[in-house]
Amino acid sequence: MARVAIVTGATGGIGAKFVEEISKFSDIDQVWATGRNLGKLEALASANSKVVVVEADLATDGVDVIDNLIRNYKPDIKMLVNNAGVAYMGKFEDMKCDQIEGFCNVNCTAPTKLISLALPYMHEGAKIINVASASSFQPNPYLTMYSATKVYLKNFSRALNMELKNRGISVTCSCPYWVDTGMLPREKDGKKINYPGMVSVDKVVNKALRDSKAGREMSVPGFFANYFRIYSKLTPTAIVMRQWITGIKKYL
Repeated sequence: MARVAIVTGATGGIGAKFVEEISKFSDIDQVWATGRNLGKLEALASANSKVVVVEADLATDGVDVIDNLIRNYKPDIKMLVNNAGVAYMGKFEDMKCDQIEGFCNVNCTAPTKLISLALPYMHEGAKIINVASASSFQPNPYLTMYSATKVYLKNFSRALNMELKNRGISVTCSCPYWVDTGMLPREKDGKKINYPGMVSVDKVVNKALRDSKAGREMSVPGFFANYFRIYSKLTPTAIVMRQWITGIKKYL
């Protein structure tokens, strides 16, 4: 029986780094790298013999694709990393219904279903990592659905971690602030965009893996994200939201 780790959103950035680091674990035989871009997944596999390519779009039928693989191969799932996510910055009223549905599918429904499908194949010592965001610490106008879906993932992770303690399975929620990946635009109308407290992909992934190994329910990388977590608890939400709007309005 193959000892497997499943990583969603594996085509680049945080997901690709998770694949790289987890493949070094001696108790992992295969890393199922899932994503939409087949070319990027195949590039990962060509450089790493443990990588198994799983082309899957979690906004549509991707969960079914992964479900079929699990049912067919019946692996010993040692780790599940729900990293795939989508973001949208702008007015909520400009989002279309199909966009909203896909957004919820990727950020909420898919990770929840994948955990449900994986748990029968997980045993004591197995790990689940859900990548949320520091945006889950407050409501974010103009990032409304992103922050709301990350609140769901954070609260779901923490509650499920408590439920699964009797099985010896831990759930860790990673909540980084801005992460230095190619997904972030670097300028707007010729002006450089400032991302306070930005952290590297390496820092996010390595801390998440350390915290997961230690059985911690939360992983918050970097001073700024930790500061913001405390600040958003102590400061009235209306003030925090107004400060957020002031900081981003020039980029909208």
